[in-house]
Amino acid sequence: YFYSRSILAAFLGRLVGARILLTGGADQISPLLLSGVRLFIHRVMAFICLIISNRILLSCTDDVINFRKICLSIHSLNNKIEFVNHVVSPTPLVRLIRTPVRGEFHAFTLCWMGSVANVRRKGVDKAVGLIAKLRALGVDARLDVAGTDGPGKKFLQELTRVLDVSDHVVFLGAISEEEKNARFARDSVYLQLSEHEGFGVAAAEAFYSGMIVVHSNKGGLSDVIGEHGLIVDPSNFELKGNEYVQNFYEKYLLFKNKLEFRENTLNKYSIKMRSHAFLGDLVVRK
Repeated sequence: YFYSRSILAAFLGRLVGARILLTGGADQISPLLLSGVRLFIHRVMAFICLIISNRILLSCTDDVINFRKICLSIHSLNNKIEFVNHVVSPTPLVRLIRTPVRGEFHAFTLCWMGSVANVRRKGVDKAVGLIAKLRALGVDARLDVAGTDGPGKKFLQELTRVLDVSDHVVFLGAISEEEKNARFARDSVYLQLSEHEGFGVAAAEAFYSGMIVVHSNKGGLSDVIGEHGLIVDPSNFELKGNEYVQNFYEKYLLFKNKLEFRENTLNKYSIKMRSHAFLGDLVVRK
């Protein structure tokens, strides 16, 4: 899992004749996130993994494009790359889709906060900034953030103090699957303003559970949700200021979930589809 940490295990597996499948996000070979020597090193590591592995399973169009670039037009390596979606397990759609209420914006997000870099990549700092800007416009904006404690949480707590929204951004800590599913079934807005997202499992589960997903449309978010969620460009918070945030909020109030789309596409993210990709020509039994 995650090619950058799998070279040794894959090599040892290859020595004993094991079938080697690698999966995980490929953001470390994206020129959007890395450059120079670091990007070169990670691309070399990914190339070695391509040679060692039988197949690499990718869940994001951007990741497929970046892996194709390091194949050097070698047909045998290109054939090892396969696009396959992660599994999405939504909560049952047992509620009516609520229409946004004017004057309110209550959001929820999940993020591993073990590092500041991951918090930034996931755009949680941008989400906090959005809450501050909405409150400046008179909106009762709140954000609940779930995830383990770490340097990323301390960074966000300091940011909430600087932006004066400490009372309106709540850190829930690590939550169970049951608590997460209860949130998906009860809350209205999931906020995912990632700089890059390999797939976005939590955002996808929130979306297919009936929440309005406000997202950056980066990486896997564009594959899974796209225009069926509410797209926002965090860079415009500063470039265009209050006017952009006000326009976003008006769009949010008018936004309608596309229930039919969700029901028609959910089967693409099933365990059966994932199993076929892992087992290849082997028989997949129900």
